[in-house]
Amino acid sequence: MEEKREVRKVRRIFTPEQKFEILKDIERCKAIKEGLAKHQLAQSLYYKWKRQLEVGVRASLRNSRPLKSTDLRRLEAENRRLKEAVLNQALVISELKKEMNLD
Repeated sequence: MEEKREVRKVRRIFTPEQKFEILKDIERCKAIKEGLAKHQLAQSLYYKWKRQLEVGVRASLRNSRPLKSTDLRRLEAENRRLKEAVLNQALVISELKKEMNLD
């Protein structure tokens, strides 16, 4: 009696750099199917990687670092200081106009 051996596919793990290179290579092929066969990839995996790349590119273009609370407090303090300076200048201008009878 012959024993049947189950042949398991080895799960391949790709680095982000490898995925990017594979995507570029598939894009250079005349047909996507040709590139998929060359790299032995499923079409669904190719489109998954492609979506991940697009999302990653968009995310990297966004300013992903929100203002920290210390930055926010510093900006609020500067804003208050500048508002006070503008108010003081407006008062000085108003006083000068009164002195010169321009008001």
